Amino acid sequence: MKRILPALVLLTSACSSSISGTATPLTGNLAVVNGPGTAAALAGVKTAAEAVFSYDSANQAAFDQAVAANVTGVAKDQLATWFEQVRKSPQTVHLVTRVREAAALEFTGDRVRELAVLQQESGATVGLATLSLAAVKADGRWRLSDIAVNPAQPPPAPHPDDGSVAGLRDSALAGARTIAGGVFATDSADPESSYARVEAVLTDPLRSNYRANKASNVDKIRKSGTKVALGPNPMAGAVALTGGQAVVLFFTTLQVTDATGKVTDRPFTVELDVVREGASWKATAVRPVTA
Repeated sequence: MKRILPALVLLTSACSSSISGTATPLTGNLAVVNGPGTAAALAGVKTAAEAVFSYDSANQAAFDQAVAANVTGVAKDQLATWFEQVRKSPQTVHLVTRVREAAALEFTGDRVRELAVLQQESGATVGLATLSLAAVKADGRWRLSDIAVNPAQPPPAPHPDDGSVAGLRDSALAGARTIAGGVFATDSADPESSYARVEAVLTDPLRSNYRANKASNVDKIRKSGTKVALGPNPMAGAVALTGGQAVVLFFTTLQVTDATGKVTDRPFTVELDVVREGASWKATAVRPVTA
């Protein structure tokens, strides 16, 4: 029997719309600052997300139990909406979901908001979905409280760049957003300037490789026939932070305009290795997150 994927994968694979969700403001952001606490929160949310985004039509009761144990607040209605068509389908569905990547955006001890990439497998079909997951901790368990697919949410208020871990974290995230704008926002009508913007936010070894293939890179931009811009409120979270180096998980919905003026939204997730050079941050590696 032909298998189908639930609404979550169908939404993200269409690459045509974004749901901003509701970002709960948090204070005293300890993401990365409290390393053990951040890691424990991410682990708890991973357990909850993998439980409720997996589904077996032969055992719907298990799904209901997973939701009851791992979800609270508006997230219950969000999941019910996304899985409604799957539950009504006469086709067999066996969906296994795992968290591929995750980065805490905000963490206060009993609340967390993170950027996460979920990989969903149904038979031979594999799909990725990038979400913002908010969760609260109660009775020793992390429960999802709000879910946004293809999120576009403003970052928390940055900590001053004062040499503290929080300041370094937020400086690196701001740098990653600048890097992404330089690398992914291009214009085929002005390929030389587009090339220069990319080169300006890279450092070695990536910069040397890019310069060595300048003619080819400029030609690719010219031949693309498109203008690409970052969507509003691109999201970034620190996966790792060590001194003047960081690994950043970044998501945006690219707005791609073709030669006819038609605009297409393309959700895009990437992992950036960034390093501090003076007051700026530069990329040493760019890894798109793909299935």
